[in-house]
This record gives sequence, structure tokens and C-alpha cells, in this order.
Amino acid sequence: MQTYSKTSRKSYKLITVLIIFIWSVLLFASCSHPDKPEPVQLGVDVCANCKMTIVDPKWGAEIITDKGKVYKFDVVECMLSYYIYEMHKNRNKVSSFWTINYLNPGEFIEAETALYYRSPEFHSPMGLNAVSLKKGEDISKLNLAKSPEKLEWEGMLKAVEMK
Repeated sequence: MQTYSKTSRKSYKLITVLIIFIWSVLLFASCSHPDKPEPVQLGVDVCANCKMTIVDPKWGAEIITDKGKVYKFDVVECMLSYYIYEMHKNRNKVSSFWTINYLNPGEFIEAETALYYRSPEFHSPMGLNAVSLKKGEDISKLNLAKSPEKLEWEGMLKAVEMK
């Protein structure tokens, strides 16, 4: 039978504590929770609602859950439809909603603070024909023939529920 000195037992305890500490740090680092949307990979990412491949940079939206899962959508109405009909049913909690700024396609804006404009002149992938803009952006840049319907977050939710 082999005996260990007090020094070797202390060394083993120290090594064990270090291993547990390192594993804990790695575990928490790998479970980091996104608080910003992920870039859309056009032609690769698929809409969580309608299953269409996301191909147009002017449209798109994302939901980030409280557990850090990111759901991607080809257009804001798909995101809202998914939220209304799927996430409420499963009681998933949403951390944030994001939508692409129509005037600056590389930029996500918080969907709950965005302004939405509906017009038949917009041809969105799912037909609600609503674009997302940051509050304060100039809608006249779009050169529309008629004034579009202006909606805020609650109005968009109602428009999707009625569709």
C-alpha cells in the first residue's frame, strides 16, 4: 500500500481545485448570452417561421431569447407571427426583438422602438409590405408616390394578428 505525504495530498487538492476552477471559467465563457443580433448570412440563414432562405439585405429580423438562442427571420412579420403563434404557446421568454433598418440594410434596430411604414410600394417577402426605420429617419428618402401608413410596435403586432 502506497502512502502519500501531507505535501502530496495538498498538491492533489490544489490541482483538483485548479481543474474545477478552469472548467467553471470555460463553461461560463462558452455560455455567454448574446445581447445583440447576429449578422444575417444571406443565402444561408433560413427563416424560423416560413423556412424561406433569407436573401434580401433590406428585410430581416431576429429574436434573442432569455437563454441566448437567436431566431432569424426573412422579414419582420415572420418574426411577429412566430412570436405570437409559437413562442407564446411554448412560453419561451424573449430578451430582445431586432429588425433590419430598411434605409441602412447592414444595421439592426430594436424592433420595439422602430417605426414601421406600410405601403403597396414596398414588396416584402410575405406581403405585409412594412419597412422598419429608426425613429427620426426621413421617410421622404424613399420617394413614395403616396404617404405610407405609419405604425409603431403595437400596431405591427395587431397588423400581423389580423393578417
